[in-house]
Amino acid sequence: MSTPLNASVLKAFSILRLVSPQQPEITTAIVAEALDTNTATAHRFLMTLVAAGALSSYRRGYYSLGPLIDDLGFAAQACAPSVSRIRPLIQSLAQEVNESVMVCRLGMSGPTCIAVAKSNRPISVDITVGTVLAIDRTAHGKLWLSTMTEAMRNDRCGGDCDVSATLLDQIRGQGFSTNNGEANDGIGAIAVPVRDAEGAMPLTLSIFGMEHRFDEAMLAHALPMLLDTAERISQTLAQ
Repeated sequence: MSTPLNASVLKAFSILRLVSPQQPEITTAIVAEALDTNTATAHRFLMTLVAAGALSSYRRGYYSLGPLIDDLGFAAQACAPSVSRIRPLIQSLAQEVNESVMVCRLGMSGPTCIAVAKSNRPISVDITVGTVLAIDRTAHGKLWLSTMTEAMRNDRCGGDCDVSATLLDQIRGQGFSTNNGEANDGIGAIAVPVRDAEGAMPLTLSIFGMEHRFDEAMLAHALPMLLDTAERISQTLAQ
């Protein structure tokens, strides 16, 4: 005889799946309709998910994904076999360009480092797995913003994105973005997208280090290697 499933747990996950880029916030009415239940039951589910950290409420009556989901997503990425397969690729790139290399995914708080390979330079920038980057002042962040609609960008930046639509159009067209001390004085970076088989961007890849080294010559030298490594990572993700 099979073990009966817990219906409440299944309903809780059904509620979480209602949140999407197209519907970043849900309400009691939305949940009640989706679960075909009354508003009191829907509200109780929402309050339980908020208490667990799976949902957050930043304005009365509206709920979005909470910090627990971000933590679980990071843990899934960090523990996934694909991350261990990515590490040798970024370590090889770090040796080639003699700069540190980072792979990020987009978390709720911004681009989040899931893998890093440090350069052998005596002075380098220290970034660790789990570091969250500013979405509107970093090479990784600007890449993610360039894939979003204006409404999504405003939601991410709280209505105050420190990057122009013109620049984002340029990034989207050229296929890479740069950072020249916008987030932290003296730190430069070049980032490229990592595409999956459908053309979506699950990850971003960058080299980063002291800003004075990130000039036009560095861009011309490193960009082909960055793009090649991004393609190798894409192939790894497809395995």
